[in-house]
Amino acid sequence: MKFKSFNFKSFNKVLIGSVLSLSCLVNSANAGLITIGALTSNDDDSTSVISDTLNNLDWLRWDELADLTYAETLFQTSVVGDYSDWTIAGANEANLFLDALFNSRHDCATNTTELVTCGDSGNFTSAQYTRLLGDSSTRGASSVDAAWFYDDVITDAKAGFLNLKSGTSNEKFNTFGATIADTDSYSTLGPSSAESIGWLMFRTSTAPASVPEPSTLAVFAIGLMGLVARRFKR
Repeated sequence: MKFKSFNFKSFNKVLIGSVLSLSCLVNSANAGLITIGALTSNDDDSTSVISDTLNNLDWLRWDELADLTYAETLFQTSVVGDYSDWTIAGANEANLFLDALFNSRHDCATNTTELVTCGDSGNFTSAQYTRLLGDSSTRGASSVDAAWFYDDVITDAKAGFLNLKSGTSNEKFNTFGATIADTDSYSTLGPSSAESIGWLMFRTSTAPASVPEPSTLAVFAIGLMGLVARRFKR
């Protein structure tokens, strides 16, 4: 009985074509990602999380809870709330956030004056910041992305403020002068509700350990199949 010889060249062509198609699908799946510094998010509504690879933290996108009052935010982060694994950031965490955003190239953390202006290299626009952070001004009154944080300690009843506009125009108010109660004026029920501002929220990162991308595994498979093909040819 005669067996028809296997056409390895045709098989390799089909395999390579499949890998290229898979690579295109992987790239398409990542098309919505935006990264600034060590922070990465996805603006296609598939996530509410900003990943921070510098500090091994997750940050909540700033438009996620921007409509809530302070009391409502506390409830959402309580053991019975929908965001029970999240914590409102203090001044130290706000500095960590800026470290990640600017790759530690800024003076916001060390400068203790009331208002600090800092920025990245200037390569990122306001629109890109909004894609990364989520537009906290959910009613379109401003293109500024903003978030409150506790001023040093919770017991002083004061709130600091991040005001991020673009790579060259960012501000941090260390002692904004607002009390925690004042922040409610920017909730959905407050007099400044047109510019809804939420609290900077963080948690320990829940990102899984990195694994090789499908395209990387497929390329490895091509090499392996090539070695097998050579052996059968012999």
